[in-house]
Amino acid sequence: MELFGLDILGIVIRIGLGLAVGFCIGLTGVGGGVLVLPALTIFLRMNAVMAVGTASLYSFLAKISATIHHAKLKTIDWKLSLLFLAGAVPADILVASWVADHGGSEEFANALQHFITGMVFFCVAVMLWNLIRQIRNQKATGSPSLLSDHVTENPMRRRLLGVAMGGVVGALIGATSIGGGVLIVPILMVLFGLQTSRTVGSSIFIALVLTMMTSVIYGRGGEVDWATALVMAAGSLIGVPLGSKLSVKIPDRILYSVVIVLVFAVAIMMLIKDGGH
Repeated sequence: MELFGLDILGIVIRIGLGLAVGFCIGLTGVGGGVLVLPALTIFLRMNAVMAVGTASLYSFLAKISATIHHAKLKTIDWKLSLLFLAGAVPADILVASWVADHGGSEEFANALQHFITGMVFFCVAVMLWNLIRQIRNQKATGSPSLLSDHVTENPMRRRLLGVAMGGVVGALIGATSIGGGVLIVPILMVLFGLQTSRTVGSSIFIALVLTMMTSVIYGRGGEVDWATALVMAAGSLIGVPLGSKLSVKIPDRILYSVVIVLVFAVAIMMLIKDGGH
């Protein structure tokens, strides 16, 4: 018996991976590309380029309901999000198109795999830095940082920085599907002084647009495993609510620390896998 070209075992494995990643997303708000991509390359042994396209589609599907939810709650800063996307969209299109065009080369795919592994380690460093920053500022909750003051006092500087940071993140998402929550959240909070609730909502909307475009570009090049993305997204429908229910019972910093350890462990697994090639 097969469904979407997958046998029963393949379906069960993908639902389990989607459930696990969805659980992490619901628990901490982190985990889209940075966990899906390693899952695809390590457990499903997917080609790096195909994994980026598939992870992008999964991340897009997983963020649809979250974006609608945050739009209803009015926790999306539309003006800043569109400013960010002004730089992110062109960069995403250019880089994703370039990577998809080179997807047939095994040498390129291996180089992309190494770059992705480096990106996962970089994300661990960013999350660790963000955690340390939160701990240091725990007595000044709600106060904007000096850096965000410097950015927001000059409208032109704010616009240019928003477009520039958007370009960087758009390029990274186009190349790896990683960067939605892990990179956008600290950028919006530290550089633009956005409140936590509006940061989460805005980052989800920005990532929704970028992963949608990335998955379309990779899909046109045949670099998306549609069945895997759809089945994993179905699994996340179970995992996200479970993680969300548990998240209210555990302090944020403990949750964030767990994610850092988890992503670091995944990065080590990817490094070992790369070394085995």
